[in-house]
Amino acid sequence: MRYIIYCRKSTDTEDKQVLSLESQENEMLRIANGLEVKTILRESQSAKIVGRPVFRKMIRMIQNGEADAIICWKLDRLARNMVEGGEIMDMLQNGIIKEIRTYEKTYIPSETVLLLAVHFGMANQYSRDLSENVKRGNRAKLDRGEWPSRAPIGYLNEKGTGLVVIDSKTSTSVLRCFELYGSGNYSLRDVFKVLNTEGFRTTGGYRFGRSKVEAMLKNPFYYGVMVRDGKYYQGKHPALVSKNQFDHVQEVFVGKTRPRPKLQFFPLRGLLTCEVCGCMYTASLKKGHQYYYCTNGKGFCEAHKGYLRSELANALTADALGKVGFDDELVNIMYEAARQRYSHNSDYQEATRMRLEARLKALEEQEITAFDVYSAQLLRPELYERKIQSIKAERFSIEKDLQNPSNRNPLATLEPTHNVFLQASRAKKKFLDADDQKKREVAFEILWNLSLKNGTVAQTKYKEQYQLLADAPKTGDFVTLSARQGSNLRPSP
Repeated sequence: MRYIIYCRKSTDTEDKQVLSLESQENEMLRIANGLEVKTILRESQSAKIVGRPVFRKMIRMIQNGEADAIICWKLDRLARNMVEGGEIMDMLQNGIIKEIRTYEKTYIPSETVLLLAVHFGMANQYSRDLSENVKRGNRAKLDRGEWPSRAPIGYLNEKGTGLVVIDSKTSTSVLRCFELYGSGNYSLRDVFKVLNTEGFRTTGGYRFGRSKVEAMLKNPFYYGVMVRDGKYYQGKHPALVSKNQFDHVQEVFVGKTRPRPKLQFFPLRGLLTCEVCGCMYTASLKKGHQYYYCTNGKGFCEAHKGYLRSELANALTADALGKVGFDDELVNIMYEAARQRYSHNSDYQEATRMRLEARLKALEEQEITAFDVYSAQLLRPELYERKIQSIKAERFSIEKDLQNPSNRNPLATLEPTHNVFLQASRAKKKFLDADDQKKREVAFEILWNLSLKNGTVAQTKYKEQYQLLADAPKTGDFVTLSARQGSNLRPSP
C-alpha cells in the first residue's frame, strides 16, 4: 500500500498540548518504517470547519488512485467536524481508503466503523464544548474589565499577567490620529498620509491605511470601554484619550465628510439640530450676518426655508446653559456645610482604613512565616493548607471592606462635585462674554445638542453629568444633591 503521512496543527486553544508538526512527522515516520510513503502533507489550520486545502488534496490523491492509506498521529488530526469525519468513514468502509494508521490503533475496511464514528464524534463534541468554554471564559474576563483578545494598536498584552498596558512605541500614533482628525482640518486620507510621512507604523510594522485609521478613531477601547458582540464593558486598561475627545471626533465624523476651508467660523455649527426632520443645522454668511438653517438632508423638510440669526441662536444656547446653573453663593454655602459634615467622619474613616491596611500587611507576614515553617518540614501539609485558606479568607474580607464606599474619604469626591456645580453655574455668563471660539468650547462642554423648531428650542440634550444637574431641584442641601448625582458628577477630563 502507498501511504500519505498527514500532519496537522492549528493555533486554536484545543491544540496547545498537541505535538508540533515536526514532532508529528518524526513519530509518523517511525510508524511508517518499512512502508511505502507516497508523500508527507503538513497543514496549519483548524479542523473544526470544512474546507482545509491540504486535507482536500489528500482526499483527491486517494480518490485518483495515487495513494491507498493514511498515517496520522490521532484521528482528531484528520477531522473535528462530522462532514469530513463522515467522508473519511465512508471512504474507509467502501475500501477507497484501505487503512488508517495512528500511534494508538490501525483502522481497516473489514472492521466495524462504529468505533471510528465514536472517535470522530468525540473529537467533534470536544471542539463544540471547548468553543463554549472559551466563549464563557471570554465573557467572564469582559465582566472583570479584562480584554480577552489581542490588544488594539497603542496597547500591548502584558505577558504573564494578561493585562492590557499602553505601548509607548505606538500609542503616540493613536494620539496623533485623534488630534489631527479632531481638529477638523484633515480628512481620513490626510491623516494616514501624515502618519506615514512621519514614520508611524502599526504594531506589525505596516503603513497606515484609511480603514485602519477610521477603525482606530471609532474604537471606544481608547477611552476605556470594550465592545464585544454588541455589548459594552468597562475596561480596567488605561485610557489613551478622554471621553470628551472621543465624542468630539465622532461629531467630526457625523458633521463632515471632508475638510473644507474655514473662511468663516460658526461657533454653534454641529450643535443645533432640526426638530422636524432630525438633520443638523448648517450656517452661512449673508449680508454680513451669520445665519443657521436646517440642511434638509432627508429632502422633505419645509423648516429648512427658515433662517435663524446668530444673535438669536446664541441667546437660545445661553438660556439652555443657564438651566444647569445654581447660584454661586448657594453652591459655596452648600459645599462648606457638606465639607464640615463629612470632616467629622473622615478621621474615623481614615483610622479604619489604616487599621485594615495594617492587618493586610500582618497577614502577608503570617503567610511568609507559614511557608517558611512548612518548607522546613515543621508543619504538616494539611495544617499548612488550613492556615493558608484562613489567611486568604480574611484577606478577601479586608479587601472587600476597603472597597466599601463607607470606608473611603468622602472629601475626595466632594471637591470634584463642587467644581462641576461651579462650572455649570458660570457657563451662561462665560458663554455670553466669550469670543466665538470660546463660545463653542463652553457650549460643547455642556450640551449634546439643541433641537429647534420655529425659531425656539424644542428639546435640549445635555452631557450626562449636566443633564443630571438640569433635572435636579435648585433648592436643597449640597449633600442631597451630590448623593442624587452620584459618581456621574465628575468634571470632564
